[in-house]
Amino acid sequence: MFIANKLFKLSVFFGFVILILVVYFGYLFFEPYLTQDIITIEIINKERFGTEPSKYLIFTPDEVFLNENNYYHEKKNADEIYPMFTRGNKYKVKVVGTYWPSMNRMRNIVKILEINGVPVKQEPIRID
Repeated sequence: MFIANKLFKLSVFFGFVILILVVYFGYLFFEPYLTQDIITIEIINKERFGTEPSKYLIFTPDEVFLNENNYYHEKKNADEIYPMFTRGNKYKVKVVGTYWPSMNRMRNIVKILEINGVPVKQEPIRID
């Protein structure tokens, strides 16, 4: 009898919705710590993502990466590291996220560590 109550069913539904939202936003908050990885990639192409500012696609033989500013990844240097990418070079990069091609979800390149084995010194951003 209690389960047949419409108010009970509605409260269970909203309870599940709130639980899903908490898990989703918790994942967004902890994603940089859970999915961070340092990998070596070879660039075969790079493109600007439509007309959106500070959003670029980096193509490799195995995967497509995203280079964008992201609040949750604490990344604000997409425009500064994009010119560093050149076709044919090998890069050691720090990436965050997961790659799900069917859902158009790509890993974000957060930092370039090496270009062809040479360490990259990244200067802090100066605001004049």
